[in-house]
Amino acid sequence: MSIEQAPYMKRPLNWRVKEFCYAHGMGRTKFYGLVATGKIKLIKCGKTSLITDAEALRFQAALEAGDI
Repeated sequence: MSIEQAPYMKRPLNWRVKEFCYAHGMGRTKFYGLVATGKIKLIKCGKTSLITDAEALRFQAALEAGDI
């Protein structure tokens, strides 16, 4: 069940790497490869790497369009 299908669940403002990878069906190696090539942009909060929800939506749209 996706977040959109469950009205009681809210989309996160920021995704942790583990949750982003799980939601997009990829491993950490693939994720960090996409970060290295600039296809996913990270923000940092101390030592924690985060992906904004806007970036997650942009990435998904690019993935669906075949740009990644």
